[in-house]
Amino acid sequence: MHDVDFLGELVLIGASAVAIILIFQRLKIPPVIGLIFTGILLGPSGVGVVYDQKMIATLAELGVVLLLFTIGLEFSLDDLKKLKKIVLVGGIVQIVVTGLAISLLSWWFMLAIGEAITPTASIFLGFTFSVSSTAICLKILTDRDELALPHGRIALGILIFQDIAIVPLSIGINFLRPDAVPSFGVVFKKIGIIVLFSTAIFVGLKILMPKIVRLIASLRGREVLVIGALVICFGAAWLTSQAGLSLALGSFVAGMIIASTDESHQISVTIDPFREAFTSIFFISVGLLLDIKMINLPFFILIALVVLLVKGMLVAGVSLFLGHSLRVSMMAGMALAQIGEFSFVLAEAGLRNSVINHELFQAMLAIIVVTMIVTPAMISIAPRVADQMVPALGFIPLVSREPSAVSGRLTDSTIICAGEIHAAIIGFGLNGENVAAVLHATNISYSVLEIDREKVRVMKRKGEPIYYGDCTEKKALIRAGIDHARAVVLGISDTTAIRNSIEMIREINKKAFIIVRARSLDDVAELYTVGADVVVTEKFETSIQIFSLLLNHFTVAPEVILEQQEIIRRECEKIFLRGRTMMP
Repeated sequence: MHDVDFLGELVLIGASAVAIILIFQRLKIPPVIGLIFTGILLGPSGVGVVYDQKMIATLAELGVVLLLFTIGLEFSLDDLKKLKKIVLVGGIVQIVVTGLAISLLSWWFMLAIGEAITPTASIFLGFTFSVSSTAICLKILTDRDELALPHGRIALGILIFQDIAIVPLSIGINFLRPDAVPSFGVVFKKIGIIVLFSTAIFVGLKILMPKIVRLIASLRGREVLVIGALVICFGAAWLTSQAGLSLALGSFVAGMIIASTDESHQISVTIDPFREAFTSIFFISVGLLLDIKMINLPFFILIALVVLLVKGMLVAGVSLFLGHSLRVSMMAGMALAQIGEFSFVLAEAGLRNSVINHELFQAMLAIIVVTMIVTPAMISIAPRVADQMVPALGFIPLVSREPSAVSGRLTDSTIICAGEIHAAIIGFGLNGENVAAVLHATNISYSVLEIDREKVRVMKRKGEPIYYGDCTEKKALIRAGIDHARAVVLGISDTTAIRNSIEMIREINKKAFIIVRARSLDDVAELYTVGADVVVTEKFETSIQIFSLLLNHFTVAPEVILEQQEIIRRECEKIFLRGRTMMP
């Protein structure tokens, strides 16, 4: 008989996870927390029935690879170019500032409690804690449809750099060993080899990957597509691991390259079931790592909360430094405040090289796991926390200064005059640009409010009447002329920002006709409640467009088609208005 004991453990893990998630759903607790709790329950901190942690860790790593691959499929190389400032400037500043700050705090804290550690150990702690969890952060942001929002893009850009930074951080451990004096020449030579090897791999992937994808898709066999997608994902991950980089980074790059091909959707659909299964195992493995029998858990929970606060504030500061609004910066800080899965790898390397002892290693694991557990809740409450904190922090000079003062090139020479008939557009994505194009073609004046500083610069050079600012801030709205606009179109995706913006617009301009785009039917009733005049739901309007084209194909009279459109819209609005009257 084959040794299949691990199957029993997998069955036990799966059954326990399903039961716990069902209970947690009734308590309105995110499934990710249920998965981590499953690991804690079955691991050494609980009943201790799962022993093959090496196998679980391997499956978990595959889950992270698949997760990053599917996220890469949603971004093209052009999208990555737009993040270059966040990746290069924001990533470097975040790692260095966070690493040094936590190093100093850890050294001072351990000295204060009479458990002094060496300066090298404190430096190791600081930079190990400076990286965030790519798997958890991107998983939660993706599930909440927030990865494309400003704070989601900041998180993605910094996480990309953190994954790259794992290589120099791992090499840097050699300098912290108490019994070794590594040669700088040897280290630089090693880094040079890694850079050259990595560049060759990425160039090769850029040239060959689209051709391989088209070949696999042309075979028109689902089995071939499944196997081919997995080979591409894990093959790219393996190649980058040979260069000394992380597996997840390779799969992410492969996904981005494939995103520019026509077959990317097919690959994404094929990979999704595998991703969900393996990433679930990753979150369970986080709980399995914790061994609270060896540590003073309440004490380290307190330390973990301090780390979350300090790291979140520093990330928010980096975002402000890059020119983003306080609200967006706070949300990005809360998303990246946790400590990442690669910190486990660095912690194990530090233990092997005698940089830290076993007691400190277990303490690090506990702190890391605690920060991961609270991350889903932090991301979910981030919009509400930011909305409440922004007014209270207006006294800070960096926060309260006018957008024009942040960048002299954004100073406006033409401001919409009071009394001029115009429409205001909030958000200059695809929808906003289309609305602006129609208004321009029909000679209707308009102004635009956009939070993406780079887009504001580009559009200003093209002559667009665009203003930089956050739509949840009163000053920004007034500056863009919303206080006397006849109509306002909100084309942004952040539901919380939309709601707050509508309330602010109603406060400063009660007569404005507000048109709002909603991502989900679930949001419609609330948006009407806070003051929207018309809520256009993407999926709902798509269905109207489909049946209109169908009726047109069957040569139904245009006036009948228009009548049916009005009936559907009217009946749908009645449903939501009925929901408004029933709300407490």
